[in-house]
Amino acid sequence: MKADAAAIRALARKPRPDIRLYLIFGTDDGGNAALAGELIAGFGKGIERTDLDGSQLSRDPSLLPAEAASMSLFGDTRYIRVTTSGEESLAAVEALLAADKAVNPVVMLASAISEKSRIAKTALAASNAFAVQTKLPGPDDMARIVVDLGREAGLTIEPDLAHVIAGFTAADRRLAAQEIEKLSLYLDASPQDPKAVTREAITALRADAEDDAMQPIISAALSGDLRRLPEELKRMREQAVSEVGLVIVMQRQVMQLAAAAQRMGSARDIGGWVTQEMRSRRLWGGGSAQDWTRQLRAWGRPQHMARLIERLLALQQAMMRATPGPALLLEQELLEIARVAARAS
Repeated sequence: MKADAAAIRALARKPRPDIRLYLIFGTDDGGNAALAGELIAGFGKGIERTDLDGSQLSRDPSLLPAEAASMSLFGDTRYIRVTTSGEESLAAVEALLAADKAVNPVVMLASAISEKSRIAKTALAASNAFAVQTKLPGPDDMARIVVDLGREAGLTIEPDLAHVIAGFTAADRRLAAQEIEKLSLYLDASPQDPKAVTREAITALRADAEDDAMQPIISAALSGDLRRLPEELKRMREQAVSEVGLVIVMQRQVMQLAAAAQRMGSARDIGGWVTQEMRSRRLWGGGSAQDWTRQLRAWGRPQHMARLIERLLALQQAMMRATPGPALLLEQELLEIARVAARAS
């Protein structure tokens, strides 16, 4: 069944025992996590959690219904949290929804899929599942979220400064919440003793200095700029930029790119659309207008975007296991992504 954020929040207050699967998907990764957190809070304090991922379920689809049907060691209920990147969990979802018994709810996070994916269609058509789709908030929406987060932490944030925070956190609610928490501590603010956020305080605490160093590398790769990328990779080595950190920042950029592609629709004049969006402050980061245009030409189709997200997730996992280090693996993948983008743009 189709749901929205309000329905999920209502379920957090009063969970429904007949719902086996809560599928939270879409481009707002931070929003997905926040909704999942609200939902899980409604399951009760101290409830046991079992974590599964898409690769496990692709190898053994029966694992999901089996875990959903089994009681914990002490007979308590628990919930299953699944993170999946694509259709590899489809068979497991179908088995769960068709199973004779399921006592433990499943919360599935799938940022890389769309409403056209088979998993989403399966959950939307099922009477014992809820599916909610999120979209990455635009600059104005994200600025309002920043203002609300600040108010809860005892901070008064003017709209122009809220846009600044929204920009350097790349519309990621979790990162924005972290920055708000740091500002609250820095200014010694609380709801009982509110303080106004200043530009000086933001400058003093900005945690994106390394992100700024990463952005030119990311822009060159996603834009397919094969002449610029080797120089950026050289600079990355000289400045000892965090390789895993770069992939995480790149994933945020791709999520913003996916949201932009969705808003753009079938517009033919991509360059003109990008120029208008940048003037309206609906696009930020990601390089120049030329970079945005090339990136949308290369990755604007849903299937291309989904494949790129899957590759970046796989790259991050491989780099965590790489020995002696992930640098070579990262450089090879960035070059391959740039080659693909160059051919497509």
